[in-house]
Amino acid sequence: MTSTDQQLPAPGSTAMLERCTLPPFTPGSQTFDLPGVIRLAQNESIHGPSPAAVAAIAAEAGRAHRYPDATAATLAGRVAETYGLRPEQVVVGNGVDELLLFCAVTFLTGDAIGMVTGNTYPGHWSAVDSVGARRLTVPLRGNRIDVPAVAAALRGRPITAFLCNPHNPTGTVLTAEEVAILVEAAERGGSLLVLDEAYMDFAEPDQARSAAEHVRKGAPVIVLRTFSKLHGLAGLRCGYALASPGLADRLRRVKHVTVYNVNRYALAAAEASLGDTAFADTVRARTRAAMAHFLTAIEDLPWIRAQATVTNFLHCELDWDALLVSQELQQRSVLVRPCADMGFPRHIRVSVGTEEELDQLVAALTEIATELGRP
Repeated sequence: MTSTDQQLPAPGSTAMLERCTLPPFTPGSQTFDLPGVIRLAQNESIHGPSPAAVAAIAAEAGRAHRYPDATAATLAGRVAETYGLRPEQVVVGNGVDELLLFCAVTFLTGDAIGMVTGNTYPGHWSAVDSVGARRLTVPLRGNRIDVPAVAAALRGRPITAFLCNPHNPTGTVLTAEEVAILVEAAERGGSLLVLDEAYMDFAEPDQARSAAEHVRKGAPVIVLRTFSKLHGLAGLRCGYALASPGLADRLRRVKHVTVYNVNRYALAAAEASLGDTAFADTVRARTRAAMAHFLTAIEDLPWIRAQATVTNFLHCELDWDALLVSQELQQRSVLVRPCADMGFPRHIRVSVGTEEELDQLVAALTEIATELGRP
């Protein structure tokens, strides 16, 4: 951070308004594809891609010498059909991170303010900082987005707010009523609400709280989704934004600066995966079962605490420093995500792997606990 802006939030608010510089990227060990380790750090799907997606990738191999469709028209049409939107309301990107950047470049111009929550996915504040915009940070309330505080900020002045729902790393999710409150606040204040729903696929269909319905109504809302998580296509990088025709048009103008931003394998695999609803249902069910298995395994361990989420990860509180524990786990060939950089010094984020992998994690944690004097 370079300086604190002279314009401050309202008296009594705990929000912070700053203009920050973007630090260099330093990859951690969790970002490398290391052999022989249990990868529970990146929220990847251990179920892999749909067989239909694998077949679609193979079918594209002979066309690797041809550029992909710059408009991603076929995939955009399928996505639009899924949500009851028009194809022009879908903007396809190279994963949610690229779409976050497109939103920042498009809407954070001049002296604009980008809002994020505290203790959140770093990609949100990185997008704001990358364009030199002022960043308004609204702290969480407990482990949840502080809806009244965010709504007040949205009503108070035109801002672009970037929110995780479900929240990363806490796994909490807004209710439909809370989403509606934020949408109303954005409409009243002339603000824009960007909702990163990367993990909402795990909540659907019975636990979903998506803001897509507000997009259909023309609200100032952009919904971001990805094929990296439930669909198991993290290595191909493909996601999409849902927005009103006007907002989507503005996003698409920035997207077309990159022209061929999504490769043909990703486009084909995403389209095939979107149609394989049976595979998605299976992954969702297996994820919930493995999560329940892990929670049962730790319920009598006094030094770790976690609650079920609608995602494919758990936010686990420990009795010790998370960085220390994650380093000890890495020595035992288990990778988890320490959350210290997101404001949780004693929390690790654990991806829901197989039941066997989670059992190995519990065994490794128990061994570490014994060494630290807490058997």
